[in-house]
Amino acid sequence: MNKKIPIDVTLVSGARTGLLQKTLESFSARLFRHFTLETLYVNIDPFEGGPAEVEECERICKDFFPVVVANKPDTPHFTRAVKWLWSQPSAAWSFHLEDDWVLMRDVTYDDFANALKRRVTQISLMTKEKNWGYRSPFHYEPNRFKILGRDLGKGLNKKRPIFTTSPSFVQREFAHQCASLMRDELDPEKQLNVLNPALNQYTANYRNHFIGKRREYVAADIGREHREEVGLEKTVVAGNSVWTEKGE
Repeated sequence: MNKKIPIDVTLVSGARTGLLQKTLESFSARLFRHFTLETLYVNIDPFEGGPAEVEECERICKDFFPVVVANKPDTPHFTRAVKWLWSQPSAAWSFHLEDDWVLMRDVTYDDFANALKRRVTQISLMTKEKNWGYRSPFHYEPNRFKILGRDLGKGLNKKRPIFTTSPSFVQREFAHQCASLMRDELDPEKQLNVLNPALNQYTANYRNHFIGKRREYVAADIGREHREEVGLEKTVVAGNSVWTEKGE
């Protein structure tokens, strides 16, 4: 049996202790226990909480990881959080996560190893939000095939691979280079695929392989329900994500 590749973990967190606890309990039970973990790099923004909640989030992280490196900015900024996190890992691969996801099934080391194919620099968990209706195990931009003006139906644009900031394994050099090319004023996921020509030119050389097949949802977003409960809504303004209280 081949020796397991150790991984780092990168985590975007708000000052949301309940969500963070639930997320880490889920991933610890269903993913992390199958891997050899090195360092957790966590960015804890003062979002939905203040200094006390930020410190409590760091303490929660230390309950699950033996080595924790925490970045605790004075003001929240999602893109800067991702840039900092993706520039940190020293392990060959890291697992990137946000504080508002849970797993629907175990993700094993074999799931990861079986996706290590040519030009694969990201291995992402299938989720409902991807709306994926194709057989391909690689995430490409959907399009429609046309020949001489005749529409032959839906297909995939294999010149435009799609990458994500939702739960995924990310190869170290790919993460570092993406972080160096990201622009602060743009949402990190949107600029991975559009809006940032220099970054898009770089990512076009690589591929994102799914764990999970179409409509087999491996991870579930619990952040949407949480935002409903606390009265927040997420919108995109000038290419960046903005959270506001409903009714503002």
